[in-house]
Amino acid sequence: MTNILFIAFEFPPLNRGGVYRPLSFVKYLPQYGINPVVITLDPSTYEHVFDTYSVDESLAADIRDNASIIPVGAGKAAPPSRWQEFTTIYFSIHGNETDQWEESFYSAVDEAVRQYAPKAIFVTVPPFSVLPLAKKVAEKYALPLVLDFRDAWSQWRTVPYGTILHYWRTLQLEERYLSAADAIIATSVQTLDDFKRLHPRIPASRFHYIPNGYNGELLPWQPIDPGKKTYTVGYVGSFYFTPEARTQMLQPWWRKKGHRMLQYIPQKQDWLYRSPYFFFKALQQLNRQNPSLGQRITVKFAGKKPAWLDEMIRSFGLENQVTLIGEIPHRQSLLFQQECDALLITSAKQLGGRDYSIAGKTFEYLQMQRPVIAFACEGAQKDLLQEAGTALLCDPDDAAGSARLLADLFEGNTQLCPNQDFLATLSRRELTARLAGIIKNTHKHS
Repeated sequence: MTNILFIAFEFPPLNRGGVYRPLSFVKYLPQYGINPVVITLDPSTYEHVFDTYSVDESLAADIRDNASIIPVGAGKAAPPSRWQEFTTIYFSIHGNETDQWEESFYSAVDEAVRQYAPKAIFVTVPPFSVLPLAKKVAEKYALPLVLDFRDAWSQWRTVPYGTILHYWRTLQLEERYLSAADAIIATSVQTLDDFKRLHPRIPASRFHYIPNGYNGELLPWQPIDPGKKTYTVGYVGSFYFTPEARTQMLQPWWRKKGHRMLQYIPQKQDWLYRSPYFFFKALQQLNRQNPSLGQRITVKFAGKKPAWLDEMIRSFGLENQVTLIGEIPHRQSLLFQQECDALLITSAKQLGGRDYSIAGKTFEYLQMQRPVIAFACEGAQKDLLQEAGTALLCDPDDAAGSARLLADLFEGNTQLCPNQDFLATLSRRELTARLAGIIKNTHKHS
């Protein structure tokens, strides 16, 4: 068994979207001869790092007794003044999540290297503040470095950069860490294409595509039953949208005030498309065109409720059709998805380009083998769903057309056809085999 250092700042029992990918790698890597020695944030110090967070002890229950996990505590910083808080955020390039973790991290790594003699280092980001720590350790011990980008970095923004200088510096650091890596993994082809375009000096052979996936087996395909009296459309997780951030992203510079006039964004993204706004608009249209069908559709959201959601529901007159069930444990979330007739997915809109992101929940949806109602813009998410064959692809900018598509789906006039061979390749066990091959290859050539 080959040991590797596996750096995952976010890892169960922390309950965030970013923990599922590293958790699955840790679960399946031993089947391919690799023992990941996990260095992660100590749960007892979550409160020192995160303003809000939740814990789900069941997430890692099936690996807890066998995995090599080293929890590393983060110190508690003194409460910053308003000026310190502003400057910390404004001038930060990596983020500051690991500021109080760094010293303990290096000590933990030194001990782990002595005890386990790892042959490589794997690090998953975000937070991007882990990257300089991992690079330093890789150089100190002359170990191959594998970087796993769950999100893109320089091009991905929910709010603009403070200035164009912030962007240039981020781009410079992005190239520094990519250049230091022996292998670079991303969760979408679009992210890899962006990396290659922005950093052409890095050999293309270092880039690898490993999407997120699902655990276990595919459930039997369950199409819409047009004879049902009522239908439930489910959604799980977050939307990553706020009206304030959207205003900062899309408002012209001359309408901004103070330092915000200097803000810069390399590729503008409209995150309203990530919200249920355009689905609600189509459902409202369906209620008007075909009320006997529309009123039979109920919508349930499982996840933390954003402040803007109640008003959005009211604005479309959907109070009697939409239910917010709040945050639920992951296992309960899987059961909830199985109870739904269809599952809703959305994506942000890259203005004049293609969105890179594929939501992690997408793969659970595909595993559930329920029809996916996809209000997806051009990009990686839409490409994946087209190949999967289980999604009703609706144009967010065409409410009337989307309403007709919804009617055809629930009335049985549209038959989706799952691509079972493709769906089988999205098993996390199979995807981890790819990772194992990459790690072994970097070790062999180090």
